[in-house]
Parts: sequence; structure tokens; C-alpha cells
Amino acid sequence: MAVAKLKKAEFYIYKSDIDGVLSALQNTGSYEVVPFSSDSGPEVSALIHPDFQRVESLLGETRFLLRFLEPHFSDPVSGIARAMGEKDDLSLEEGKALDAKTDLKAIAEDVRKLERRLMEIRSEVTQLDSIEQLLTSLHGFPYPLELITSGTDHIHGALGTIPADQTEQWKRGAASILGMMGEYYTVPASEKEKDQIVALFYDDSVSGEALELNARHSFNRIEIPPALKGKVEEELAAIAEKKERLAEEEKLILEKAAKSAEGLVPTIRSLSDFYSVLKDKYLTLSSARSTEQVVMLRGWIPEDSVAEVRRELSIYDSSIELILSDPAEGDEPPSNIVNPSWCLPFENLTRLYGAPKYGELDPTPFLAPFFFIFFGMCLGDAGYGLIMIGFFVWFLRKFKKMPTAFSHFFKLFVLSGISTVIVGALTGSWFGDLVDAFGIFSFLRPLKNAPVLLNPMENPMVFLGISLALGVVQLMFGLGIAFYDALRKKNYMGAFADTGGWIVFLVGLLIWGGLAAGVVPAGAGAIGKVFTIAGALVLVATQGREKTGLVSKAVSGLLSLYGVTSYLGDVLSYSRLLALGLATSAVGVIINMLAGLAGGVPYVGWILAVVLIIGGHIFSIAVNVLGAFVHSLRLQYVEFFSKFYTGGGKIFAPLTYNTNYVRIKKENQDQ
Repeated sequence: MAVAKLKKAEFYIYKSDIDGVLSALQNTGSYEVVPFSSDSGPEVSALIHPDFQRVESLLGETRFLLRFLEPHFSDPVSGIARAMGEKDDLSLEEGKALDAKTDLKAIAEDVRKLERRLMEIRSEVTQLDSIEQLLTSLHGFPYPLELITSGTDHIHGALGTIPADQTEQWKRGAASILGMMGEYYTVPASEKEKDQIVALFYDDSVSGEALELNARHSFNRIEIPPALKGKVEEELAAIAEKKERLAEEEKLILEKAAKSAEGLVPTIRSLSDFYSVLKDKYLTLSSARSTEQVVMLRGWIPEDSVAEVRRELSIYDSSIELILSDPAEGDEPPSNIVNPSWCLPFENLTRLYGAPKYGELDPTPFLAPFFFIFFGMCLGDAGYGLIMIGFFVWFLRKFKKMPTAFSHFFKLFVLSGISTVIVGALTGSWFGDLVDAFGIFSFLRPLKNAPVLLNPMENPMVFLGISLALGVVQLMFGLGIAFYDALRKKNYMGAFADTGGWIVFLVGLLIWGGLAAGVVPAGAGAIGKVFTIAGALVLVATQGREKTGLVSKAVSGLLSLYGVTSYLGDVLSYSRLLALGLATSAVGVIINMLAGLAGGVPYVGWILAVVLIIGGHIFSIAVNVLGAFVHSLRLQYVEFFSKFYTGGGKIFAPLTYNTNYVRIKKENQDQ
């Protein structure tokens, strides 16, 4: 229930054995390398593995190949299954053999040719589409396009647009200027068009007047590709034919890509992970330092993994030196969280917030029972809990090789489902009031009613009282943890003056509150008064100790008592347990009510009722499970953690096998 102890580990390794030692360390997955400081001395330098550039280049090629080929690959393993751990095994020796026999550069060059041609085809089709759209707008244009694109020795053409409301004026001007020295043409357009496409063909002798006419009417030239010479219909037919040829060529390329993908993708995926593993290993050297003959590594090893690391490196005993020491002042070791199996599913909740710093308490075992209870109270329906258990147990059995983090996360929902079943059974909620709402389930009513202790819909104040009481328990527990942690760190002033003062003060107020509510014997009132006064005096006397001057200390101490409102707000925040529990029950009741009303529809009523019950409760489960998770987690992060936990640690990240497509088999190898 704490952050595991680490040892600072410094390796001194002969360069001739550095590959083997790094492979052994990577195989153990127990050594995190940290960079040396910049003042390591002039006689040492950073080291780059001679194979690093080759591996990085090949890794880039695999990424390119997978980016291009994977969309054309019929993967027998779904993306979800692969993420859940359904991967083929690959040993490093197999990866090395695959690397030796695969000419990845040649494969990449061939595939690049396909990609380039595919891009050229698609670019050309895009251009043809644009030209086709332009020519379509010129449908019925009677002149060869050559008159516009190149003209003749004396005749020139101009095609463009003018504002539609100036068309008639432009026509009159064109007729006046051209006479027998040219022609004009307007492309038929609908009345809604704001611009009118026009064409003007004119002799050299009137070119000045023609250009002036167009300028006067805001003529906007339309550029026609010079290659277009024939009439519009002829060019459209040629474009359609060319697009058909390009489409056929694209189809052949895609078929070739799909065929290549079937044979290449599995191999490239294996190589991608193999190169990634090698790159991680080689990058370790960038954090190392070296002399002419020796490489120096510095990092962290979990104390309980030292023996395993020594065994793995035993064959290199004559060429390495390992120096172990405890973390020194100023070191910032990572956090290696180790928990008992019963609370491992809750570990992800701590990681979501932030890992504890090295030497701090891990809050996972402390939050686990509270999250378990709170989730059940928020969802609070036994039927929903059974569905959660069934679904996530099935999921865990279907994907037995899923990564540990995923496995723990789904087990968390199994446990949350168990909590929900317990709370739902005690409050009589099974898919809302399904058993009571429909007579077909009347035989289940005695079984449903047997364990019921409280119905929140009928006695919400009792449920609210339980929610607030649990809040008080968790907050006081959090203060107790803070008190213990301060003592553990020998911060006695913080333990007794800060945390201890608040514990005594709040306990006194709770006794008084219990006395007023009639749940505490009258004789306890004096005890409550003593606790309250004693706690207040401690807080007033110590909370201003950082201030200078007696008055400032006293004022700060008195103002600190206002912090009790923060604790009151924290306690009231636990009322969300009632609110969410009631919301789940209310939604379930409404779904059943609507289904009951739909059941009265002649002939098809029972079908509508079944659809409403199934669909409505599935929707309710999805929404309310999310709400229960978020709000139960919020109580841990905001109300509970604020009493004793800050986080901010760095997770222990050892050199290991990080892969996407295959599972590297751990074994002894000289890689």
C-alpha cells in the first residue's frame, strides 16, 4: 500500500558487451535509465549506437509502408482485439532473422512508386473534374475553344463573366464596336445567376475598344487550359474518356496494393515492433556516458528486483560493475506503485489523478472501499449491476491476454457491479420497479422484498443521512491519514497543530451536532464542548505561526476557524450519493411506466413495451454508469484527496518491450 523502494543503480560496462547488457536489462523490464548531469566531466561523452541510424531509418520505412498498405489489408484480428492483447509472439532472434532476409528499402521504393502514381492520378482527376465543371457551364458554346486559348493571327477571343444586370448593355456595346470585325456570345443562364458568362471575338483593329468595353463592365476573365482546342462537347467527351482510363489504372494500382498488403503487412508489423524495441534500447545510450572503453549508465531498480537483474546479468559478471545505493537528498526517484491484489483494479484511479511522489503514501488502498460503496449507492440498481457484471466478465474472458492496465480497469467495473447489486438488493431496485410494475413478475416479489432494508424513494432523508455520515467518515479518515503521514515524516507540528487540531475541533462539533439531533447521549455534550474548545484553542494558537507579530498571529489563528465552512461544504457534497441514486431509480420507474402504457396498445402493444424496456434500460445503464463513475471519482479527488494527498510523482518507466502489433517473448538472448 505504498510506493516501492528503489535503489539507485550505476553500471560500468565494457563497450564490447554493451549490447548484451542492454538487451538483458530490457528483458527484465526492471531498470529505468536517467540522464547524467551536464557536469560529468570532459573525459566522458554521450554515446550513439552505430546501428541507431539504420534502425531509425528502417522504422520510418515501416511506418510509411503501414500507413499506405494497412487500409488495403484485411486484418483477421480486429483493432479492438489487438488493443486488448490479441497479438502474435515474436522472439528477438526471429525479429533479427526477419530483418536479415527482408529488403525493406526495396519494398518501400516499390510501394512509393505506387503511392506517387496514385497521387498523380488523383491530382489529375481533380484537375479534370474542375475543367469538366467549367466546360459544363459552357454547354452549347458553338465556337472551338482554340479561338479563346490561342486565337489566330488577327482574331483574338476573351471568355469571362460580367454582372448579369449589365448583359444587355454589354451586348449593345459589343455590337456597336465590332460591326463586321468580330462576334460576341452569351451563354444561356438562369435568372437566379448573378454573373453572366460572355465571349468576345475581335480583330486586331478593334482590340483597344474591345478591351475597354470589357473593363467598363467588370469583365472577369475565365482561364481555359491551352490544351483545349476543340468544341465543348468534344472536349467533354475526351475528358470523360480520360477519367475512365485513369479510374481503371487506379483500380489496378489499388488491387496491386491490396495484394502486396496481404503478403507484406504482417511482416512489416513485426519488423516495426522489432525496430521500435531496438530503437528504445539504443536511445538508452543517449542518457549514458562513455570513455574510450567503458560505458556508464545511471538509473533506478526496484529493491525487490535487484536479485533478478543480477541473475540476468550473471554471464557478464567479469565485464560489468554494478553499484547500488539508496536515493540521496536531491534525487527525484520515480514512483513504482505496488499494491495487494484486492485493490489493483482501483490503481488506475490513482494514476488518473497523478502518481504519488517517491516516499509518499499511495492512496489506492484508502480510496478503494469508499469508491466501491459510493459507486453502488450512485447507481443503486441490482439489475443494472448484474448486467455490468455479466458484460465485463464476458469481456475479460473473451480477451484473456489484454494488457494489465485494461484488465484492472474492467475488473474495477466488475467490482462496481457487485457493489451495485448489493445496494440495489438492499433498496429493492431491480430495473427500477420492474417486478412491481408488471404482474408477470409477481412471483419474484417475495424474493425481491426479502433483503430490502430501505427504499430511498420513500425515505430519502434516511438515505441522505447515510450519505452524509459516509462523507464524515471518509473526511475524518483522510485527516487521520494526514496525521499519520506527518508523524511518519517527523513533522510533529504539522501532525498535532494542523491536522490534529482540526480532528479534535471537528469531532467536538460532530458530538454537539449528534446531541442536537438526539443520536448522542446527553452526557456526551460536555465531552463535545471540551473537544471543540480544545481544538479551537490549538488552531488559534498555531495557524498563524508563520506570521510576524503577536496580533497577526492571533488574527490569522482566529480566521483559520472559518475553514470549518470548507469542511461543511465537503460533507454536503456527499449528498450527490442520494441525488444520483434517486435519479437512477426515477429513470427506471419512468421507463417501466412508459412501457406499461405502451403495452395497452392493441396488437403491437407488447412489442412496443419490450422495445421500451430493453432500449430504455440500456440507455439508462449507459448514462447512469457514467454518472456514477464520474461522481464517485470526484468525491475521491476533490473531497478525500484534498485532506492528505497531492500527487505529482513520476511513474516508474523501465526499459522494456513497448510494441503495437506483436508480443516480444522474454528470453535470454545476446542481442
